[in-house]
Amino acid sequence: MRLRRLMSPPVRAHQYLAGGIIAAMLGWSSAFAVDGPAPSAPPRVAVLGAPLESKAELNALAAALGPFTLGSDPGEAELAVVWRGPGLQGSADALAYARFLARPRPLVVLAAEPKVWPGGVAEVTALLGASPGESFALGAATTVLSDYGHPLTRGIAEPPAPQPLRIWNGLTADTFVLQEATAGETTTPLAWIRKGGAARVVHLAAVTPAILHEAGVRRLVAQAVWWAAGRPVPGATPHLQRTVLPDAHPGSFALTFPEGVGVCLDPVRGGINYLWAGEFADSRLRWLTKQGAPARLDGPVWFREPPGPAWRTKPGGPAAAWRFRGLSTRAGKPEFHYEVAGRTVTEHPGATPDGRGLERRFKAGPGTHPLWLRLAPQPGVLIEVTGARREADHAGFTGQAAGEFTVRLLRTSWEGTQ
Repeated sequence: MRLRRLMSPPVRAHQYLAGGIIAAMLGWSSAFAVDGPAPSAPPRVAVLGAPLESKAELNALAAALGPFTLGSDPGEAELAVVWRGPGLQGSADALAYARFLARPRPLVVLAAEPKVWPGGVAEVTALLGASPGESFALGAATTVLSDYGHPLTRGIAEPPAPQPLRIWNGLTADTFVLQEATAGETTTPLAWIRKGGAARVVHLAAVTPAILHEAGVRRLVAQAVWWAAGRPVPGATPHLQRTVLPDAHPGSFALTFPEGVGVCLDPVRGGINYLWAGEFADSRLRWLTKQGAPARLDGPVWFREPPGPAWRTKPGGPAAAWRFRGLSTRAGKPEFHYEVAGRTVTEHPGATPDGRGLERRFKAGPGTHPLWLRLAPQPGVLIEVTGARREADHAGFTGQAAGEFTVRLLRTSWEGTQ
């Protein structure tokens, strides 16, 4: 089995497991180490579902959930991890699950099995946005596994794909596939998400008891919890792909940050076409078929620049001479290189720590011509400029010596513009 990463161009049924069993094993938390600072307030997690088959499996699940606070009352939990299913109608697990869902909250579902859900196939389909089918590829070994670059799957050397796999069909429009298995000409999703405010849902279809002991699987489960709870995945880095995006020239850059900011940077017009509230640009269909619709965005657009060149010779003046000079990375973070009015400009974009917006840091080389960047003020967005003049909705770096300036775009309204 080999891995293909698609980049641009390139308990028992009557007892819920959170009730002290796993909580008593929190000493296992050291078995899962994150390589980066974790948020200061891990979510409180309830674990519901069918029984694990051995103490070793219970230990492995406890290890995966070690970074989190496990509680015995699902009604007080911020998030629930559901193992296979919450139980049959009227069971203690199903009642605990209903108590958890008394208000919208996120779910991480591991290897959903319709026969252990109160509503069976219909409930599973409505929740996960996909219908369970028969055995995938008649049980044949998968030949290719694909990972689409979401923070949730960060650092997983190879997506888990134990046999047999199940086919999941009819994914809804609000479903985003993060990993899938391929055998011949057929595919089946292994991991996918649905985003709905506080009610985020993750399904890890291939996480079975047999592979819970694998470190990568435990990492995947833990990262699913971080993401579903609305926290950045510890250690996740920005993801960059050059692709076809909506309302942008072909070959624009989709730059997504784990804090939950997505950027469409257009190297033809030299500006940011828009920002969206998300950490994923879904190019799956295009990379599978090399044609089709532009990448899908996983959240609403909240900032747009108008058409036309972004750099000017003066506020409201004609376009400045502009050339895109390529990109590089430094410590995993992208740097974009331009030539504007005969001067070198390097942009270092980054998400603000709270995920409210984008910080654009510019380093300008020496030159005789001033640099004016159009700011595009609009409702619901706060624009801050440091190190440059602000005049007539432009930021101007007017000195002839080399220097730096910063433009921050901060979201103040949670209403999207698209």
